[in-house]
Amino acid sequence: MTYPTNPITSMELILPNELGYELIARDAVAAFAWRLGVPIDRIDDLKTALCEACINAIEHGNSLKPDLHVEILCRVEDECLVIEVCDEGVRPFAPKAEPLSIVEKLAGMGSLRGMGLMLISQLCDESGFVSRDDVGNCFRLAFQRHRAASLGCSSNPGSHVSV
Repeated sequence: MTYPTNPITSMELILPNELGYELIARDAVAAFAWRLGVPIDRIDDLKTALCEACINAIEHGNSLKPDLHVEILCRVEDECLVIEVCDEGVRPFAPKAEPLSIVEKLAGMGSLRGMGLMLISQLCDESGFVSRDDVGNCFRLAFQRHRAASLGCSSNPGSHVSV
């Protein structure tokens, strides 16, 4: 298959706020990432992290309300593919305290829920919540497009909160 020399460098998806649609987003964004040069061995990480972020948006941000949506924005920034998963923010993200580690959770010191953000942080080159001008929560995932010596993906350091 031959692709144009100037590929499209952004894509938007709007999903119903229903569990299961994260799988459609996963496949679409994975194909887009592959076209943009994200290494094939990182595509599975991207798919898992994106599904976790979408499920969080559907369950937590939008409280499973069927009349709401989840928006996924993909774009190239420098040598990274940046993916933002945005909900309509019925429940804004507000961390109550420093989260427990996976070891602490497995030792019974807290609920096993909430490990999605930890998993995402391990799978992405960068991740975290970003501020929005309008309502809702927006979670940013970033992946290097090519194997390179560059350090990270943020073209605007400090523009996001890592988890």
